[in-house]
Amino acid sequence: MKSNYVYLCLLLAATPSYAVEYFCKVERKFNAERQYTVQEIEKWKFSARLEEIGNKAFVSRCSYVPSVNNLTCDRYEIDKFVFDQNVNLKKFYVFSSQYDFQLFANLNFIENNGRGDIAYGKCQLVSP
Repeated sequence: MKSNYVYLCLLLAATPSYAVEYFCKVERKFNAERQYTVQEIEKWKFSARLEEIGNKAFVSRCSYVPSVNNLTCDRYEIDKFVFDQNVNLKKFYVFSSQYDFQLFANLNFIENNGRGDIAYGKCQLVSP
């Protein structure tokens, strides 16, 4: 029970002297035309990294790029983030791309990339 309290405290607030980082692996991904297979998700290695540093937050969207034979990430500064007390989650928004990322207290996440794809999965605390 005590460890759940610690994770909840980390999830709810980062201070200027305290940074929190999560690695979030995509488990399901779909759009209006199709649902990605488990094999496609594994092949493309879809993931996200969420960083909260004081009153700023950043999200990196990552996937495998065959032309460079490596995992690449696009990092975005979050324009706005809010804590929704009704469902106990943090919501992160990037306005220019209509992107949003929601992180629940149990570390499940939902990612809406703003171009029609929705992804679900589980995050793990990387630091502190």
